[in-house]
Amino acid sequence: MIENILSFVEQNAHWAGVIIFSVAFLESMAIVGLLIPGWILLVGIGTMIGADALSFYPVVFAAYLGAVIGEYISFYAGYHYHEKILSWSFVAKHQKIIEKSRVFFEKHGVGGVFIGRFFGPTRAVVPLIAGISEMNKVTFFWVNLISGIIWAPLYLIPGILVGAAFSLDKSQGYELIFILVIIVGTLGFAIKASKSYWRERYNNDDTLASVLKPALWWCIALVSLLIFVRSPYWNLFTDILSIVLDKL
Repeated sequence: MIENILSFVEQNAHWAGVIIFSVAFLESMAIVGLLIPGWILLVGIGTMIGADALSFYPVVFAAYLGAVIGEYISFYAGYHYHEKILSWSFVAKHQKIIEKSRVFFEKHGVGGVFIGRFFGPTRAVVPLIAGISEMNKVTFFWVNLISGIIWAPLYLIPGILVGAAFSLDKSQGYELIFILVIIVGTLGFAIKASKSYWRERYNNDDTLASVLKPALWWCIALVSLLIFVRSPYWNLFTDILSIVLDKL
């Protein structure tokens, strides 16, 4: 299905805005978004931008508009129906993610609505929980607008980088992507280990292992980054960044 949608967009660029709006809208809708592979589709569309098949700004605007409207409808549904909506059959099937999103919102409040937009399944549920919790409408409106401005280009950039890489040298593009995945992965593990350490330290439960683990991952990440900067792939990476910046 994903390949068919991307193929259709590539062959019918004049429909791209409508399709991108629809994908972002559905992915932002409470519960419905859990069933939509929106991130994969947006990355795929990003590759078309990187390969000059689509224009950057119309795509970003369509994604932004769809996401903002989708999240506002989710918020309004929660605000209007309150706890009753949680008993609806198609909502009740997802109690685990609903409870996870509720805890996340109760812990982070307004910041949770902003941050939640960027994190997987909670993205489609946090606005609903915010509505049920009767978050101030004006506050939600502005948080929704501002976070959407960041979210739309951010979710497209990985695909744009891939598309730009393939437009220069496809074989080197694959190798560069593999290297970047390793670097990002080590950074991710370093951040995760650091968060775990600070959590344990806060609870006075830190050990030597909890100190060494993040230090080791940060060293691996730093060494990987230094090797990358000194390698021929760095020049390819800077060329790709130049292509991406030219599209903005």
